[in-house]
Amino acid sequence: MAVFEYKALTQQGKSKKGMLESDSERLARQQMRDQGLIPIALQEVKAAKPSKSTSNWLQAKLATEDLALFTRELHTLLEAGTPLNNALKALTEQAEKKVTMRFIRSLHSKVSEGYSLTQALQKAPYKIPADYVAIIQAGEHSGHLTEVMSRLADTIEQREKMNKKLKTAMIYPILMVVVAFAIVFFLMVYVVPKVVGVFDNMQQTLPPLTQGLLSASAFVQTHWGAMLFTVVGVWLLYRWLMSRPSSRFKIHRLWLRLPGARKFLLYSAAARWARTFGVLLASGVTVRDAMTISAEVMTIDPLKKSVLAMVELVRQGKSVHFAMQQSKVFPPLLLNLVGTGEGKGQLHSMLLRGAQHYENEVENAAATLVSLIEPILIMVMGAVVLTIVLAIMLPIFEMNQMVG
Repeated sequence: MAVFEYKALTQQGKSKKGMLESDSERLARQQMRDQGLIPIALQEVKAAKPSKSTSNWLQAKLATEDLALFTRELHTLLEAGTPLNNALKALTEQAEKKVTMRFIRSLHSKVSEGYSLTQALQKAPYKIPADYVAIIQAGEHSGHLTEVMSRLADTIEQREKMNKKLKTAMIYPILMVVVAFAIVFFLMVYVVPKVVGVFDNMQQTLPPLTQGLLSASAFVQTHWGAMLFTVVGVWLLYRWLMSRPSSRFKIHRLWLRLPGARKFLLYSAAARWARTFGVLLASGVTVRDAMTISAEVMTIDPLKKSVLAMVELVRQGKSVHFAMQQSKVFPPLLLNLVGTGEGKGQLHSMLLRGAQHYENEVENAAATLVSLIEPILIMVMGAVVLTIVLAIMLPIFEMNQMVG
């Protein structure tokens, strides 16, 4: 692709200069005409090369909530009859976050140069999910971009809603764990040595529980730096292992073998995959392409591998229902819905129905999990604090008995 510098006249007769990218001079002139410009001069400047800054930007990812808001607002403007270029310009002017403004401005710039919205998204300074770009592309090709944007906005909002519910559900247990560790650390480092040290100075024989607590307290005071370093080291090692495909696959496979986590992970993946697959089909994407793209939303590597294997079966002429049966990772209800949908020619609607069902299942499972974790954490924290209190009080009881 080459970069062209142009000079043209607008429909109002005003002179305009600029630059655009195109595969040839003929296509560049066509892009200008599509924008309502009359070409006067057009000269190739240089071959377009991705800049280093752009390569770095592509490593970043636009937040899901920002992408959801942008999609909904763009759909609203398009539905009201606002031209795409004007809609993007309006969204640029009203964007509150710098990240969002930069993203929309890049889209507006590319669309102004004659690029389609799909091409603009592919060249955006932030990484956009593959399913998002594919759905937009299908909408542009079919001429129903506004309807597709509405469906896409619903999908992203539902995805963000589900993520927020899961995060919110886990905030309280995590906060309890942090508070528990803080209390235990404070007692072990500051309270225990001072209180129990009084009895130690009196040369009183301390109970075994108290002696053990003093030893643990001394260890924490002496090696707290090493303990912190170990925790950070383990976390960094985990991050490094997760960055390597082979080790990440093994870790994910281990997750799926955990009795309590397997069902939750499978339901969550099934809901996300079914919704993405269904929306892609409803937007006009072919079954094979939709399956390939929807595999990218599978965040658990073994499940992603299974979905990609399904794509190969479909390419061989097998039905989606048969491919899902062979994968042995999808819940029975979703299998039945897909089988019914294929038979009636309503695969996309059945996928979306299944996605809604398993999204509700995931929310209920998360709520149940939290309701089980909370009392367990309270009991564990209470047991630890009770042990520390007993270790402090036992010498006092023994002293009272000696005095008595």
